[in-house]
Amino acid sequence: MSDSQGPHDNPPGWTDPYADLSDLSGDEPLPQLESPSTPPATPPGSPLLTGLIIGLLLVALSVAVFQLLRDDDETGDAADTSTSTTAAAEDGASTTTAPEGETSTTTTTSAVATPPSEPYPPLEPAIPVEKLKLITEGIRINSNDLKDIVWGTPAAEAIGRFTESFGEPSEDTGWQVSTGQWGICAGDLERIIRYGPFAAILTLPNNEDVFTGYRQDVAFGGLDSPATDLETLSGLKAGDSVGTLLETYASQEVTFAADPQLETVFELRSSNSSDLLLWGPVQGEAEEDLVLGIYAPDECPTSAHARP
Repeated sequence: MSDSQGPHDNPPGWTDPYADLSDLSGDEPLPQLESPSTPPATPPGSPLLTGLIIGLLLVALSVAVFQLLRDDDETGDAADTSTSTTAAAEDGASTTTAPEGETSTTTTTSAVATPPSEPYPPLEPAIPVEKLKLITEGIRINSNDLKDIVWGTPAAEAIGRFTESFGEPSEDTGWQVSTGQWGICAGDLERIIRYGPFAAILTLPNNEDVFTGYRQDVAFGGLDSPATDLETLSGLKAGDSVGTLLETYASQEVTFAADPQLETVFELRSSNSSDLLLWGPVQGEAEEDLVLGIYAPDECPTSAHARP
């Protein structure tokens, strides 16, 4: 006799569908719902942090734009300054730009245009060197047929006679702006034409080229030139001793002085008026020292050795 079934008993042949599941009582671990290799999800960003980053980017962009605009302004100012400087240079003016808050200064100098330096042709007759004498006012010609070559003689005549007598010049500087080296006032036009140790000095007053001065100096070289034998009216030559200088001009005043360019120089002055007659460099003041050069008084009135 079979057992009687209660109302909640399973029917015969019934199988529990959950019999194979693991015990979920807590003794066994829960099954993983995702693969371990899946990266964790990024938490949502903070709105405050995002706003801060955007703000910083905007500030950086503003600084970059400001710097670019500033560079453009400085470039434009530099171009304007360059243009102004170029124009000023062409006009003979120079401008010094001072820092902000200080006063800028502008110096204006007049540009001196040099004329063409045409050669002077020889002018006959040739004059023997022994008839040419170095004097205070120029070159004495011991001849009744020719007039002296004094200051203001046209350059074509003076240089023409020198070239015919001494040969072709050793050097011709052409017209140049004087620095004061040759006794011409700085800024004036001068032209130096040299024949061995003899240098003829020309100037251009009223646009007329004239003979203005000379310097005889063994330091110039070219001592094989006939001009080496030029002497003063009293017979002094460059290369003679200081003793000869003192003896030759015993009736005049001979003194010695320091010169910034030539060191020691002699000065020959009239015993009557004390006017400067001749001057030039010497080795020293001892009688055995040599007279290196004989110069005419300088044309520039502000020179320490200006002509009377």
